[in-house]
Amino acid sequence: MFRFLGKVIVGLLAMVGTLVVIIVAAAWIAAPYVLPDRGRDPLPGSIVLTVDLDRALLEGEGPGWAGGADPDAMTLRTLLDGLERAASDDRVRGLVARVRSPEMGLAQAQEVRDAVHAFRANGKPTFVYADSMPSGAGRGTMAYYLASAFEQIWMQPSGELGLIGIAMEVPFAAEGLADLGLAFEASSRHEYKGVLAMASETDMPAPQEENQRRLVASWFDQIRADISAARSVDLDALDDSIDSAPLLVPDAVDAGLVDRAGYRDQFRDAVRDTMGENGRLSVADYMTRRDDPQPTDARRIALIHGVGMVVPGESRGVSPFSGRPMLHAEDMADAIESAVQDERVAAIVLRLNSPGGDYVASDTARRAVALARDSGTPVIVSMGNVVASGGYFIALEGDRILASPGTLTGSIGVAAGKLVARRLWDDLGISWTRLAEGDNAAMWSTTAPFSVSARRALDRRLDAIYADFTDRVGTARDLDGMRLDQAARGRVFTGTDALGAGLVDGLGGLREALAAAREAAALPADEIVVVAPYPAPRDLTDLLMDLLRNPDALPGLMQGLAGLPDSDLRALARVAAVVAPLLEPLAGRMSPTDPPALLFDGPTAPTGPGGVESPTNP
Repeated sequence: MFRFLGKVIVGLLAMVGTLVVIIVAAAWIAAPYVLPDRGRDPLPGSIVLTVDLDRALLEGEGPGWAGGADPDAMTLRTLLDGLERAASDDRVRGLVARVRSPEMGLAQAQEVRDAVHAFRANGKPTFVYADSMPSGAGRGTMAYYLASAFEQIWMQPSGELGLIGIAMEVPFAAEGLADLGLAFEASSRHEYKGVLAMASETDMPAPQEENQRRLVASWFDQIRADISAARSVDLDALDDSIDSAPLLVPDAVDAGLVDRAGYRDQFRDAVRDTMGENGRLSVADYMTRRDDPQPTDARRIALIHGVGMVVPGESRGVSPFSGRPMLHAEDMADAIESAVQDERVAAIVLRLNSPGGDYVASDTARRAVALARDSGTPVIVSMGNVVASGGYFIALEGDRILASPGTLTGSIGVAAGKLVARRLWDDLGISWTRLAEGDNAAMWSTTAPFSVSARRALDRRLDAIYADFTDRVGTARDLDGMRLDQAARGRVFTGTDALGAGLVDGLGGLREALAAAREAAALPADEIVVVAPYPAPRDLTDLLMDLLRNPDALPGLMQGLAGLPDSDLRALARVAAVVAPLLEPLAGRMSPTDPPALLFDGPTAPTGPGGVESPTNP
């Protein structure tokens, strides 16, 4: 019976597989006829640019592939470049945006606002519409912060303006872990380094609370000041509105925070009356269809991105479905080296967005930045939403460091720890027998706390890392004594406060960093310079080849393709690259309610159940 059922299942799978192959082959043949090549479409003579500010803005050179990221997401650089280019393009009549619940961080929002203000400075109208800016999760404040950069703010009369301010809530799980028979042993350098406190404490330690309160106050002050300046609203009156929020839209109009209460059709009519009957084009499409010459022999500014937790090694061979992006130290070092060796490259802009990570990996990337600078190639560091701890360790070797006012940075310190489940095992009646040679051979075991010898060894390691970190910060930033101590001990800063502490050289985003790179390389103002990503974005076929060869990505697929020659794999990769866009809508219908991923950005580098390999700098 079971053999029969097995044969039936195998037969059905074979039929489905054959059908998929036929569909794929047909799609491959038909693709050139059904997929538009918008890159070749000429730009219309009259354009109204559009942008959806609720879409995530990606750090890097492009969205994920094969469903690895939102296919409609746009890179921050595309938006900034698009608005800068459109500001001087006579074909572009104005900018229209929508916003409701944006996903971007504060530093990114500040860069977008600056770009919108620069666009407006050329005399072109800007309109933004929201049916509502709901107060849930604090997104209403961010939505309005973005909207305030536009000349005209419209909202649906029935909506709400959730300009309620900002709040931070941090969970502390030590008591809950104890109820489960678990404990977290942590050690940090020093009292402000709170990355492990959530697991080891029952409440926020006083030094960390002091530090976090300053963060919230600095972020709030920046938002208030920017809104007040953009809308010409007195700060006291703005505070009254914030404390009364969420506001009804008519009340927001009366307070001078919203220009018009109207529905989307009325908004469209107003835009048409102001800008005329023009073709609408998203900023992303406008940049895809750009028709300005890109000389191949021009000098370059190399743009290198470092995004995510800092981890050792390289990304090649890592599954594209492995979750959040990671900053692989060897990838960054190789990219920096290739830019230095390219005679066309006059300067490097290192764009970082990283909370930190492995100390050794951070040191690998830091060394590459130092070597580039010592070679005579200027390195300008541009900080995104967060560049802290190990991320800052990499950044400090740059010739200049620029942060947005809202960037989270600093955290000059180190922490390590482990989960201890001894009481849980006792409660479950499970005993462990340890066989080890070496006093500290089992120091990262979850079955027992750190021994005296293990704790002594861990403390030596943390002290050495902290000393190295602070010494390098002191040398690179010309800080010593009390000034260095005030900048270190694990404190975190906003970009504004980091400037006062001497940790960054100036405030600004990616555009300002590119201008600083041009200046550092002494490039004439009228010289055409190409901003080129390093390494160059990989061909989709090559990425799919990695997927097909990677047993960790799709084990079942690998078993089915085992033994195929590279020529066949490459042909299959080309098929998949063409068909992927056609199958995405189908995949969306088949899986409309995917469960959310439960992610834990751990402070340690696990090597086994509960173990860690080395301290980290998040």
